[in-house]
Amino acid sequence: MDENEAISGLKQLGLTTYEARVFIALQKLGTGTASEISSVVDVPRSQVYGASEGLEERGLVETQQSTPTAYRPVRLEQARRLLLDQLAETGTETFNYLERVQNTHEGEERSESIWLVNSRDAIISRTVEVIESTGDQLLYAATEVDALDGEVLAALDDAVARGVDVVVSSSNQSVLDAVPETDGYRTYNVPDHRDMNVDAGRVLVADGDTVLVSTQSASADEMTQEIAFWTSENPFAAIFVELVEAWLEDPFA
Repeated sequence: MDENEAISGLKQLGLTTYEARVFIALQKLGTGTASEISSVVDVPRSQVYGASEGLEERGLVETQQSTPTAYRPVRLEQARRLLLDQLAETGTETFNYLERVQNTHEGEERSESIWLVNSRDAIISRTVEVIESTGDQLLYAATEVDALDGEVLAALDDAVARGVDVVVSSSNQSVLDAVPETDGYRTYNVPDHRDMNVDAGRVLVADGDTVLVSTQSASADEMTQEIAFWTSENPFAAIFVELVEAWLEDPFA
């Protein structure tokens, strides 16, 4: 990590750019006046005073009442604790607020029935959420083993443990071999004449009324990108579930 990255890191912990630069300068100097700080960091001398006051209010800097005024940082361990505690407190307060306002303007019925998810992390998160909310029956079809990553597999294990009928389906034997040999799991080998398209990623059908489907494609830089849609409790989902189960020759039978 270089100095610019350290400044960026301090900004993510809540400091302004000038505060971050002054704090780093004081680490180098130990103790310094505004003029000395300005000479080792890209902060105008006139701005050092305000940045130092901000750091002092945060408990990160001590001020010596001398002429000229001198500043020194608190111990790094103390600074680490203060910044991380402040960050955690801010995060807690922010999410408490989000919980309070969640669905407070849910008065009108939404017309959207299909939701697009366009990043792998978000797809995994939505997949896990659907699995966790499944009550009775779940079908998970995949073309590649990496679709059975740690988070998804843990969610499937939990579903099996609470009595959900879980079927993992694929035309790729390595996917089926990755399924734990645990009571409650069933595997289903997709017939060759109904092989999943090579661009398919994963198909999730939960309780007969929720479906998530993803596809994969290679980007210009040859990185694999995954995009998905999901829908629940609407006519489209019901029709799609019927089509999937017919295509797989009813794996729940």
